[in-house]
Amino acid sequence: MNTLFLSFLVAIGGAVGLVTLSKTFDLEAYTTRIFPLIPILYAIVYEALEKRRTGKSKPIPPSQAKEEMKAGASTIFQGITIERIIIDVGISLFIKFTFEMVLTAVHLSTARQSFAAVYGDFSVETLGRLLRGDHPWLSGNFSIVLLTLIAITTSLGTGIWIGSTTRGSAVLEGVLAGAAATMIFTMTNLLTLFQTIEDLAVKAADYLGYVTHVGFAVVISLQVLFYGLWSGIAKRAKDEREAKKLSKDKK
Repeated sequence: MNTLFLSFLVAIGGAVGLVTLSKTFDLEAYTTRIFPLIPILYAIVYEALEKRRTGKSKPIPPSQAKEEMKAGASTIFQGITIERIIIDVGISLFIKFTFEMVLTAVHLSTARQSFAAVYGDFSVETLGRLLRGDHPWLSGNFSIVLLTLIAITTSLGTGIWIGSTTRGSAVLEGVLAGAAATMIFTMTNLLTLFQTIEDLAVKAADYLGYVTHVGFAVVISLQVLFYGLWSGIAKRAKDEREAKKLSKDKK
């Protein structure tokens, strides 16, 4: 479990370092393009730490380095397919939509209103509104709290699914699925949450005396990192359960 959080901290440290360097040397235009690679760094660092921890890592001659790198790249993506990523993204969207429908049902029940009274007669426009997450309960004071719960529940639920079912690297699959899902979420109500986090980070930096713009890409990268983190934790928990079960069977 330590390697999961250590690699997570390395990725976060890399993001912070990029922000600092970009402001120091005025390279924001370039570092913004690099930030989407931070989650990939997380997955790679985790795999490297895991190999070292389990003793699978050993020195190799320079002549074999290129072949080993190719084999390593092939291994890390083993078991991760386009179909798997599509299913993962579908699971993520399903969790988000279900969560919002539950909140909508609670809101309608509390306000004693019908669906048609709030959303109008069902049509293609109504469907689009639901997919975007344009709900009346997001206009209240707790809208950001609710959006945060939706974001956490969605990434956590998807991470548990990935960690429990994947045959490849759970962290890498979580990062890839998280990147795809998060890009879709920027077209929904979660965009408001991402922008709010960005604004709060900028204000906090200003309060501490730093004149910096964190950048929307940083916020997106952090969301993707959490997909990888939850997936890795779920996979580790699954492996531990299977190891305990195997140990009991041997006894």
